[in-house]
Amino acid sequence: MLLSEFFPIEVISSDSRQIFKYMDIGTDKISLTDRQKVLHYQIDFLDPSETYTAAQWKKETLRLVPEIL
Repeated sequence: MLLSEFFPIEVISSDSRQIFKYMDIGTDKISLTDRQKVLHYQIDFLDPSETYTAAQWKKETLRLVPEIL
């Protein structure tokens, strides 16, 4: 967040637990307020009953990087 004060940044999370909705306690997710200030990807989008593999994360990240740049 400090970098966002100096640079126009967006963040791609690589935390394997922060992808899950409803798991705010114990995952130290960045607050909604901060996510409104700086766009964060790969956070809070998947139901805990669903599976998301490292390969899926990689594919989505490779799609996002050129879009962000």
